[in-house]
Amino acid sequence: MKQYDKIIIGAGLYGLYSALFCCKLDQNVLVLECDPTPFRRATYINQARVHQGYHYPRSISTAMKSAGYFERFNKDYAFCINKEFEQIYATSSQYSWSDGEQFKRFCRAANIPCEELHPERYFKAGMCDGAFLTREYTYDAMILKEYFLEMLSKYPNNVQIKYNANIKSIDKLSDTYVIRTEDGEEYGTGFVLNATYAGTNQILDMVDYEKFGIKYELCEIILCNVNAKLNDIGLTIMDGPFFSIMPFGKTGYHSLTSVTFTPHTTSYDGVPTFACQDRSGGFCSTRHLGNCNDCPAKPETAFPYMANLARKYMKDEYEFTYERSLFSMKPILMSSEIDDSRPTVIRTYSKKPTFVAVLSGKINTVYDLDEVLKDGE
Repeated sequence: MKQYDKIIIGAGLYGLYSALFCCKLDQNVLVLECDPTPFRRATYINQARVHQGYHYPRSISTAMKSAGYFERFNKDYAFCINKEFEQIYATSSQYSWSDGEQFKRFCRAANIPCEELHPERYFKAGMCDGAFLTREYTYDAMILKEYFLEMLSKYPNNVQIKYNANIKSIDKLSDTYVIRTEDGEEYGTGFVLNATYAGTNQILDMVDYEKFGIKYELCEIILCNVNAKLNDIGLTIMDGPFFSIMPFGKTGYHSLTSVTFTPHTTSYDGVPTFACQDRSGGFCSTRHLGNCNDCPAKPETAFPYMANLARKYMKDEYEFTYERSLFSMKPILMSSEIDDSRPTVIRTYSKKPTFVAVLSGKINTVYDLDEVLKDGE
């Protein structure tokens, strides 16, 4: 049985960031990833927003945590950041939890910049009661992926990434965890990091540890082609059943999402349980979450509904067309139902041997892992 200082489950941003962090400490690290390549799920399939906090006017703690790491993330990964657009947030006096005045007060309280604009510069008359130029960017996940792979390649004696690795079992012994994969391999370590995001509870189930109280949303991010008028603009209406359309990193596309239509279906079970799993031919199950983009049972696009919603509010001069859909599973803490908060939760289930699970929906709060990763240094 091969022994490692740390085993990291999941090769998204949180997994590869952790692997590189540990390599720099001269530790031997194994990364287990069920997909054939990294960054194929939530790290890539999201709005690509580097959060400054504007998105959370009902959770000042989430806003301030996002703002706190905003500058650091943009400095560390400047090569993949798209800053070349106007990020406009707007509020609607109808169907919203927050109006324009509340949003301004929130920005002052969170100490994040916003410049008030006339709503009819971007939106149809009477549809929004406030519009604000903000300072928020997007990141390009594929550029970021190549960076991490290049950096990790400089530590050939410290790190191994095993792809298509489906975990069969995890056993805790007196001083080590033993992880067995379905191809018959066996690995031992004194430190496990569960960085699987939507698969977090499925991994915890294998060790019989307490699961996170989360709901699961099967979500669709739509990539769009936009006209010149919209090319350098991002528009987000909040805080209610609205939409967002904004540059998708440096890809040249815009992402289109909506609070109502982005989630296709929801599961409130301890592990992700969906009717489409029965139609997937074994590709996805409650034990192993398949990649929705490769699944024969993935949903039909909700583009007509999202497009109609966006066009209801946006001025007609801003045009967009459908390019393709990306699907991913989004776990949301049940406690976030109250105030729409998105905390980064890191749980240590055991010490020596150590088992840690992280659940975070924000890309730039990855630095929260630094302290726990120093364990065993």
